[in-house]
Amino acid sequence: IKVKGSDKDAVTVAGEEDDKPPKEEPCETALKTTVVDVEVGEFQGHRVSVWDLLHSQYIPEENRKELLELYEAGELTLEQVKTVVTTIVTKAAAARAEQKSPLDGPEAEPTGTEAEPTGTEADP
Repeated sequence: IKVKGSDKDAVTVAGEEDDKPPKEEPCETALKTTVVDVEVGEFQGHRVSVWDLLHSQYIPEENRKELLELYEAGELTLEQVKTVVTTIVTKAAAARAEQKSPLDGPEAEPTGTEAEPTGTEADP
């Protein structure tokens, strides 16, 4: 694999420091420069890169790895990754918000059936 530039540039000593940051893959650069609006959680009101969303608390590590592999292999487009990531983040943030709300939480559901009148008290 040749590095862009002359052959002299391609031959470097391992660990040699350049002015350039560590080599970044084109796929990674595209994910970092593509920004989206996600109106949930700590992202609300901010434009966030797809890369940051992928590495947020809302995306499980196994999902992140799978999405990155599929994207780097060319099986997913940048647009598809963006859609999948924003959907996962939006749903995960909504689920967390519901868990924090005592009225919408799963604990509140059984009380609805218990509160129904049995009919025995209303009989004359």
